[in-house]
Amino acid sequence: MHRRKLLKLAVLSALVAKPLELALHYLTPLAPGSGTRRLLLPALSQTVATITVDWTSTISQTTPANFGSNDFKIISPANVADSTYHNLLKQINLRLLRFHNANLSDAWSDAATRTWVASPIQAAYDAYLPAYGTLPTIVQTIPEWPQWMAQTNNLLDPSAYDEYANFCAALVRIINIEQKRGVMYWEPFNERDKIYKDAGQLNELWTIYNKAAIAMKAVDPSIKVGGPALTYNDTYTLGSFLRASGSNVDFVSWHRYQTADPALSTDQLLAGTPKYADQVRSMRSVVTKYIPEREVPLFLGEYNINYSYRSGETRQNTYIGAVWFASVLKHLADAGIEMTASWNTKDDFYGLIDDRNNLRLSATVFTWANQYLVGANIKTTSDNTLVEAMAIRQAEGPRSLLLINKAAEPTSVVVQSVGQSLGRKGLPAQRIDETGVSSSTISAASFTSGVSLPAYSLTLLSLPA
Repeated sequence: MHRRKLLKLAVLSALVAKPLELALHYLTPLAPGSGTRRLLLPALSQTVATITVDWTSTISQTTPANFGSNDFKIISPANVADSTYHNLLKQINLRLLRFHNANLSDAWSDAATRTWVASPIQAAYDAYLPAYGTLPTIVQTIPEWPQWMAQTNNLLDPSAYDEYANFCAALVRIINIEQKRGVMYWEPFNERDKIYKDAGQLNELWTIYNKAAIAMKAVDPSIKVGGPALTYNDTYTLGSFLRASGSNVDFVSWHRYQTADPALSTDQLLAGTPKYADQVRSMRSVVTKYIPEREVPLFLGEYNINYSYRSGETRQNTYIGAVWFASVLKHLADAGIEMTASWNTKDDFYGLIDDRNNLRLSATVFTWANQYLVGANIKTTSDNTLVEAMAIRQAEGPRSLLLINKAAEPTSVVVQSVGQSLGRKGLPAQRIDETGVSSSTISAASFTSGVSLPAYSLTLLSLPA
């Protein structure tokens, strides 16, 4: 009896202190027939964060090149012929595409004649025209040498160095001279650094790059040749590359997948997104050290949650993946990166589109980015590391504010806007959360009392010009 009185007294005291938090408190039996009751913990109230947006301070400029992707299906005749697929790419409004598949050099060439075959190349490029009208910005990779040039260890046969350089130049000739595509960006190979580093022959790889870059520019001097499409943000290997090839580098590219562990908790996964800004800054510092006389754009050519499609990772295709992408894009933009391409536009593992041409939630993030997040990237601060914001002033005048909740619980966000009134009327809002995509209007009063953000969610606000 004495314990029951103490429990009741505790409940009454707590109700007086925190009536809202304890509204869902109740007593329940500890075990059937025990006669003993226990006090359940209160339902957690929303955590609170304050976001400050300083519209007077611009930290970088974003362009459509910040929100690109890889066309992994570029060598697939079925997908090349699929107008629905290309219309979906246009719907997402992707305006930078990296044409890349590890088998591209073999798929587009003839081992018997040791030359490219123009017809599949033409079909792949022509397929974009009905939906796009004109080609989007293309980064054309030549991922590796065809098998008929490779040694058994997959290194390029030294006797084929010049042949490979001419092979790369021949693709420039077909695409830009004969087919008049005007492709600006070219990567002579893809993720070759690890096998050459393991073989102790990195300098040989840079010799191959230099020969290819010189031969390619001899065909079309207007192009930009870059690389080395590093397997990850390895600053040591980048320094080695720039010491040997800096004069032949027009942009620097690397890849970075966050993890190979599908068991990594969602909270750990989302906590790692700021590291994408860190890698941009570290790569930039190496480029500046070795090429101080000119600005060299940075290109994150591949990235997603998990590099192993066999891992069993599925969150990339859900609202969790949408939140992850939005946060990564925000941090990349804050670090001032010039170009990025997610992995990838379409497949049944990680594509923005699945193999049955269904858009995934991550596609909505890229649609939003290309429509609302191109322009002056405005300084934002948050007093909660799990709540982020990306604010953009578009060239035409409209302004957008993307609120990113990486917390596992709902969060109430107070928004302080410097240099831009949030108005007295409600603001149109679009949202991605566990329920999917929705739209609503958020009242002006909510910005001072607190905008409620669902757990693991995105909220995009459209502000007046």
